[in-house]
Amino acid sequence: MEEPQLKRKPNVIDCHLNSLRTSKKSLNVVMNDMTSQPLTPVYVGHIKNPRDLSKTVLLLNQKVPVKELQHLKRVRKHEVIICPIEYVNDMSIEDYLCKCDEGFKDIFVAFEVKNVPKLPPKLKKQYEDTKLFWPCNFHPDKYLEKLFSGQFFTEQELDSHRRYMEAAFLAAKWFDVQNVAVVVDPAISSVVAIGEDNRKCHPMQHAAMLAIDNVARTQNGGAWQSQMDDDTFIDVKLVAFLKDLNVKFGHRRFKSKQEEDTGPYLCTGYDVYMMKEPCVMCAMAFVHARARRIFFAIDNEEDGALKSRVKLQTVKSLNHRFEVFTGFL
Repeated sequence: MEEPQLKRKPNVIDCHLNSLRTSKKSLNVVMNDMTSQPLTPVYVGHIKNPRDLSKTVLLLNQKVPVKELQHLKRVRKHEVIICPIEYVNDMSIEDYLCKCDEGFKDIFVAFEVKNVPKLPPKLKKQYEDTKLFWPCNFHPDKYLEKLFSGQFFTEQELDSHRRYMEAAFLAAKWFDVQNVAVVVDPAISSVVAIGEDNRKCHPMQHAAMLAIDNVARTQNGGAWQSQMDDDTFIDVKLVAFLKDLNVKFGHRRFKSKQEEDTGPYLCTGYDVYMMKEPCVMCAMAFVHARARRIFFAIDNEEDGALKSRVKLQTVKSLNHRFEVFTGFL
């Protein structure tokens, strides 16, 4: 009697594909933590005579401006924010005020140090938390509120994002690699380029780096040689492998190098779908390439530059920043 054949265990990619195809999750934006507000200590003075409140605030605004705390109201009932404690140094608050202007003499009956929110609230939840410490100004940002609501994408958009992410997983399976980047032009709903992890042949050829180079090839550029199809710059066999996904492949036509180029610079306006969170090198490459949004499914706990180790997209000094989304699985 023949022994029954052992069932082949699904590999990791197949397991993730099953999760992706059945997922009903919304996607999460990856940004700085906005659940808590940092506090900073300030001197608060208690007004002796409430009738002096208006002229005291006017004098404070002239003599002791606190530009870094303009998101806060200066007055709460009979209490007035005078200044952050570092303004005073080794002096007493009374001596500091007299040094600023003699008009402050005998206005305050007492002083104390209080912690107030250091930064302006950006979300309604932050505003509600902030005003528990001190009254503040708040200007709602509808886009930011929607971004953090968990309802940013419509069901149709989510289906599209999942389909492109599925293309990344299937391409990784086809290439038999650990990571793939799929670059999409949302203006024409088309896959522009695909890059696979090719570090076994070249240490710089991470999936993201190859994807960006393949995008450059669609714009009459590119640094690395490729065996990709000369029309779509995506392997025709891979396109055939992904035919059941119902995604379009191709790019907008760009002028030759001799003609004036009016097209976007590299990944400007493009979305990128990666199976695995990119490293710092790849994330910076997307900054230089001007990618619009980065989507990834699996955290890169050792080298991840968009969530796990750092959040490069939150660095304000960068000359370009993109939005990052995850939560596919």
